[in-house]
Amino acid sequence: MAVEVEVDGRRPTRISVLSEYRYKDLIKSIPGASWAKEDGYWTVPLSWASCLALRETFRTDLVIGPLLTAWAIEERATRIDPAMALREALDAPGDEALYPFQRAGVEFLATVKRGILADQMGSGKTIQAIRALKTLHDAGKDVFPVLVVCPNSMKRTWAREIEKWWPETTTAVVDGSAVKRRKAIDSRADWTIINWEGLRSHSRLAAFGSHSLSRCSECGGTGSVTEGRCQVHPRELNAIEFHSVIADECHRAKNPKSQQTLALRAASGDAEFRFALTGTPIANDPTELWSLLHWLDPQEWPSKTRWVDRLIDFTFNVWGGMEINGIKPTAEDEFHGTVDPRMRRMLKSVVLPFLPPIVHERRDVDMHPKQAKAYQQMAEDLVAKLDSGVLLSANPMVQVGRLMQFASSYGDLTVDLDGAEHLTLLDPSSKIDAFMADIDDFNGESVVVFAESRQLINLLSDRMRTAGVRHGLITGDQSTDQRTRTIDDFQKGDFQFVLCTIKAGGVGITLTRASIAVFLQRSWSPVDMDQAQARIHRIGSEIHDSVLIVDYVAPGTVEEAQIWALNRKRGMLEEIVRDKDLLRRMLTGEARADDFDD
Repeated sequence: MAVEVEVDGRRPTRISVLSEYRYKDLIKSIPGASWAKEDGYWTVPLSWASCLALRETFRTDLVIGPLLTAWAIEERATRIDPAMALREALDAPGDEALYPFQRAGVEFLATVKRGILADQMGSGKTIQAIRALKTLHDAGKDVFPVLVVCPNSMKRTWAREIEKWWPETTTAVVDGSAVKRRKAIDSRADWTIINWEGLRSHSRLAAFGSHSLSRCSECGGTGSVTEGRCQVHPRELNAIEFHSVIADECHRAKNPKSQQTLALRAASGDAEFRFALTGTPIANDPTELWSLLHWLDPQEWPSKTRWVDRLIDFTFNVWGGMEINGIKPTAEDEFHGTVDPRMRRMLKSVVLPFLPPIVHERRDVDMHPKQAKAYQQMAEDLVAKLDSGVLLSANPMVQVGRLMQFASSYGDLTVDLDGAEHLTLLDPSSKIDAFMADIDDFNGESVVVFAESRQLINLLSDRMRTAGVRHGLITGDQSTDQRTRTIDDFQKGDFQFVLCTIKAGGVGITLTRASIAVFLQRSWSPVDMDQAQARIHRIGSEIHDSVLIVDYVAPGTVEEAQIWALNRKRGMLEEIVRDKDLLRRMLTGEARADDFDD
């Protein structure tokens, strides 16, 4: 018996599925499938993803009704085919002030209306998002008001770019005290710009799975809700009906249960236009992509569990944890058939060929004997005996962190006023010794030094200060004004070195005067690592013949495993974005700039 599918007349946002009982388990595998008890048939969401899943599941047994056929033809003509044509386009009509690939990115976002712009970092995603909304506005779409959620360090950058690329509009940066933040939101500007951390302070949390709506912190109630907010103690963002929402560095919403993800969903309301911007759409494995897709279109991606079961290859380890292997080989066509029309990614090597090549160099740095002794004891016994006589212990969860510290520097145990124990990094530090010995080798070139640990950065700063080496600092200790002055002074050439923690120096800043980036330590996150590298390799770095990335590695330590893990995670990302395949087709001429008629 054939499986008949048609747009559900009683529920125009769903597809009715008429089939024999024996197909029940197959239908249940489709995300969002539910049994319509009163009607006696199954339904699935009316979406392109559902259509592909039905076709893949039932193949020649599928009989499609006329209403669903008409919907699919229109969806393909108005969104799918135009999006796929623009997905790898190198140019499009538009603003001559933009790079050709940026014009194509603007057209892609304006076409899909809800999409992921995953261009590599430093290629101008902010500008493309602004101009895409202007394109929609000029076409008669009502895009205002707009909510922009971005890293804290990027709020002023967004305001400046909006002033530059759409000066006729008004902006409100949500910053400062609680009173100032509320005043900014209540100003009802065209653009409301808020950082990720502040989002959950000004929005309710959306319900998700077993996570119900959050209770109002003031009155404790959830029942008295009007337009998404408590009538007695409202959340300011939920009172605004945003027509457009831009999530910058949207990988921060990869966890569908986190407060900032739930706040983003609640603040977005029924916004028609949604742009997710990130150079790294996944940090660890493909399952993280679902949260972004669900925010873009909950109708198309309603259920994470069924999406994972259907498309993702995974196993369970001996401890019962899920290990992700990638996309199921048998499901690649379905996966990319739904994701590709929503995501565009351009490589800097293709669209910005004038940028200098990146040269990687590894420098092995043997640990100082004191470091090596503490490292070995911690690795073998979970306990290290320090010079002070203190026994530093660690459980397995903390052990890796301690080993990473000892691989870079020696340390001693300190206890703060609350009685909490901390490992304070001290000399000798093999990494700092190596860097100080290498300073002359940099031949006067401007250098950015990154480390995961603020302690290690401060230890290096003390050593450089003692040696009379001028430098700047970008860590979490600086105010916004101090940080801005440091960046400006470095870019002007007032000093040769700037020292950054990977978190503080990896987002929202430009350090293109540097032709060298030194990593004394690495983050476990490839997102953070790529973000840090992009500070010096972006538009503006074309003044250099090449960009050198220098890794200081303690051989034979946990840092070797860290490098392996980072490469594995990047392999997962490659499976999603397929950079190597795109680059190959660009170089061989299989993919070319489309010819557009004005």
